Amino acid sequence: MPIVSIEFEYRHKTYFALVRIKGKQFEEYHVTIMNGPLEQRLYGNHIFIEEGGAIVSDPVPDKETGQLRLSVGRGIAKHFNKDCCPKENVI
Repeated sequence: MPIVSIEFEYRHKTYFALVRIKGKQFEEYHVTIMNGPLEQRLYGNHIFIEEGGAIVSDPVPDKETGQLRLSVGRGIAKHFNKDCCPKENVI
């Protein structure tokens, strides 16, 4: 499983995360944020998938965890030059 380092912006600050890529029927991205409090906040919402060439950010939890998940999803999409969208918008 390849592991890459990405950066993402959350609340006007730049953070870093490690992403393990698992290939099954689709790509899975397992994220570990290199910041203890943010890693704890993302706990249980750290797996992203790729469908139709886009990083799917669903399900999006409420409030701060949801904002963090969307920020990380955008960071993954930017790093891999992919689109980022909610699942219902993937064709």
